[in-house]
Amino acid sequence: MTELTAAALAAMTLSFVVFATAADWYAAPRMRAVALAAAITPLLWIHAFRYVALQLFSAQAFGFAIPDLTRDQIVYGDLIGMGLALATLYALRYRWCLAISLERVFVAATVLDLSNAAVMGIREDLFDKAADLSWLILTFYVPALWVSVALVAWRLWTKESRSLTLR
Repeated sequence: MTELTAAALAAMTLSFVVFATAADWYAAPRMRAVALAAAITPLLWIHAFRYVALQLFSAQAFGFAIPDLTRDQIVYGDLIGMGLALATLYALRYRWCLAISLERVFVAATVLDLSNAAVMGIREDLFDKAADLSWLILTFYVPALWVSVALVAWRLWTKESRSLTLR
């Protein structure tokens, strides 16, 4: 393991610890106390900015050694995740009947996308190649995406959420 990989893994681990601690101490107690829509709306907004993955085109042009196929899968997966997050936000805001279904599709698609990106990143050794904004996204934003989607899934599938309305 190179120093770059070790540093990226350490930064990502620390980000997971910080986000998980904040989730446990602050987000989860609040999410238990409010209706489903109010609980998950702030978490969906975190995913609304996943278009930041488009920076991979620029990073690649300036030397980030990421294969086109890997880049495309990461970018388009994130754009789909962003679209699902926005669609779910609209569905919750305007109380559309398909809101719960959209939330579940969002969770499933996000877990699949983030898992696929992780596998591709490991296969292509991206921890060792990422720099600048790509490194920050990988070590800070990706853990935020994982923790927030876990919180959405937890809130969707807990016993309390079945008895609460979307309001």
